[in-house]
Amino acid sequence: MSDATSEYRIEKLRRAVELTLANGQRLAGDVFVQSTARFRPGPADPLDLLNDDESFLPLVIGSGDAFLVQKAQIAVVGTRLPEGDDAVDRALVGMNVELTLIDGSAHVGSLFLEVRATRQRLVDVLNDLSSPFLALFTADQLRLVNRRHIAYARPVT
Repeated sequence: MSDATSEYRIEKLRRAVELTLANGQRLAGDVFVQSTARFRPGPADPLDLLNDDESFLPLVIGSGDAFLVQKAQIAVVGTRLPEGDDAVDRALVGMNVELTLIDGSAHVGSLFLEVRATRQRLVDVLNDLSSPFLALFTADQLRLVNRRHIAYARPVT
């Protein structure tokens, strides 16, 4: 690569994910995120990538093959849990929920969303979201769930 080309290169970080598509097909591979997040310190994460304005994301699977995956067709993305806990620093309240998707799969975990004093119910939280994907923290992974694929949700204790 020439020096002229390399100075325009944007450094990206690889993040391992497993995509579950609307048709149930699973694709495991790596997505590429920015080395700095737009609205907080540190690198971007897969949730930032899923919630940006682009319709497709590149996914490189183990063989090296690359796919351009339409985000609207992604039901769930599984990835590793983030290191550390910034929920306290950001004044987020955890809400234990079960999300059942259109395909019948159920995902149980915690949502950590900004809750307003006047709108604390799960229905209010889900209706107030503007991002297509939400982060569901399970015991062993972070699941990024496409809101358009949620058939129903319920709080769990």
